[in-house]
Amino acid sequence: MNNDTLKLNVSKSFTLANNNEVDMNLQLTTPTINTNGSVTGTVYNTTLLTGEVVPGATVKVFTKDGTPYAHTITGIDGKYTISDLPLGIYTIAAVKDGNYLSTEIPLTISNVLPVTTNLVLINNTNSNKNIVYGIVKDNITNLPVDNVNVSLYKTVDGEKVLVSSTSTIVDGEYTIDQIDDGSYSLSFDKVGYQTAEINDIVLSNSAKFDASTILTNTVGAINSTVSGVIKTELGVVVPNAFVGLYQITDNIETLVAVTYTNADGKYMFGNVLEGEYVVKAKLAQTV
Repeated sequence: MNNDTLKLNVSKSFTLANNNEVDMNLQLTTPTINTNGSVTGTVYNTTLLTGEVVPGATVKVFTKDGTPYAHTITGIDGKYTISDLPLGIYTIAAVKDGNYLSTEIPLTISNVLPVTTNLVLINNTNSNKNIVYGIVKDNITNLPVDNVNVSLYKTVDGEKVLVSSTSTIVDGEYTIDQIDDGSYSLSFDKVGYQTAEINDIVLSNSAKFDASTILTNTVGAINSTVSGVIKTELGVVVPNAFVGLYQITDNIETLVAVTYTNADGKYMFGNVLEGEYVVKAKLAQTV
């Protein structure tokens, strides 16, 4: 190794005409001794023996307590160099899209000579799968809705098969990952909202599908129900009895809905608007 004894220095620029004399003195100084080292190497895909070199991988050096210290990117030949590392103990690892972070390798910088450390990426097959994500909001306030049940169904031979489910967090976000290629649908469900669906979602080639949606708020707009049991005076249930729902407005009764009791003598009216009502029942016999 050939090191400079005195550092290179440079003079001021000057102009010469014919037959000029210029006196230009230089003062050389002792170079600062470099006490830092460096690490260099190559990043491979899968294995050191048969793996291909990986350009564009991020290589990072951590201090011994795990604090990030320095990083760089591999060139087209998969090689990297990180310089100006103070003497000490480190770890080093590499990553690139589609791979897990490689195993951290111990690294000791004990002198100014470069340390060679080759790294192997760990393939992550899940990174090649599809992702569905989005934000769920309220149709009235346009604010995020949390705790929405989000269900992902795969269409198999025309039937919907549940493959995954999750729920939205406080900012309305959700994510479903590791989804195989195929045709899917989504269902969004929460008490106080109408169930929403997104159908005909086709996923392939590591798709990242934004399935944000708006839920229709039904709180305060859910109408009432009226139900009961029709019995005889002896307490026997009456099946197939006529039951009429009459709304009372200004002391006038208007028949607004009709139903019949089931085999257990029970009936129910759904979606009944606010107001005053009376129920009337009877059993007629066909002669």
